[in-house]
Amino acid sequence: MAALSSALPPCMLLEALDGHSSCKAASLTSFEAEGSISEKLPEVSHRLSRSSTRLGSWAMQSSLSVWTAADEDTEWEVPDSPHDLEAVVGRVQLLSHSEGGSLQVQNALDKAPLMDQMLLVQEMHGHALRAMRCPHANRVLQKIISIMPQASLQFIVDEIMQYRGMASKMATHRYGGLIVQQLLETCEASQVGGLVEILLQSTVMLSRHAYGNSAIQSLLKFGLEQQRYRCLRAIEQNVGFIARSSFGVCVVAAAMEYASPQDRVWTARAVLQDPKLLPHLAQMQDGYTVVEQSVCALPQRERARACQSLTEGAIELLRVSRHGRKILAALQARVFA
Repeated sequence: MAALSSALPPCMLLEALDGHSSCKAASLTSFEAEGSISEKLPEVSHRLSRSSTRLGSWAMQSSLSVWTAADEDTEWEVPDSPHDLEAVVGRVQLLSHSEGGSLQVQNALDKAPLMDQMLLVQEMHGHALRAMRCPHANRVLQKIISIMPQASLQFIVDEIMQYRGMASKMATHRYGGLIVQQLLETCEASQVGGLVEILLQSTVMLSRHAYGNSAIQSLLKFGLEQQRYRCLRAIEQNVGFIARSSFGVCVVAAAMEYASPQDRVWTARAVLQDPKLLPHLAQMQDGYTVVEQSVCALPQRERARACQSLTEGAIELLRVSRHGRKILAALQARVFA
């Protein structure tokens, strides 16, 4: 519009602004008769400003309409900021202990190439135990475990094993237990062999713990055959004590799920041969699952006899609870099958 004002005389600008494109000569004569060009310049400027505003608004609306029509189905990707990595380098340990900083570090780890990831992880060395107990830094460790090569996770295992009793302490921690669980599921068996050995020594205690039971369940699923066998034997020999806990019954269910067929039979016998255990299982939601798994695991010739014995001995106790009634129905169905 500025270029237009410099290229046209004021009279023609007025004609354009007023929408009168005809009779240019008459307009010019009338204009000159009313006053000099210099006297009309303020009026031209004022009309030009108002027209520019209207024209600019119209142009913006038109361009937005065109953009929307052409690109409404197009997904636009915002390129990663080159400053994401620079903002956390040298500050990983500090940032990890706040909610916003933790998200910033996790985002940088996701976007950085492997060599830069390793540099960021290096900053957490020597600080793993503190990070495991923090609700925010804990998430940074989880991110590291999920995206980094197994060898890069050794520093976490080493720091846990550095102090006597720390493995069990971390396994029973609200946040630390998540890291122990993920290490068992992700690392090579050779990396976590010492950690597993300590956990096996506390199988019964951990099985009944609100957070420790997750480590035992991960061990039953991902451990080596010999490790799983030792864990199963400890559960079988103490099933009456473990399964009386709402957390322990989940471990027994996991043992039944991941055990070999022969080991499953031994565990099932231990569950069903304890007449005092059934009423406790009837009070818990997962108790029905354990009873059902145990009955199914028994050989056919033992199944009906075990179900009949349990039904006769605890029928009144089973009828008083919702889960007990489910267990009773399952046992009776097996008896008459």
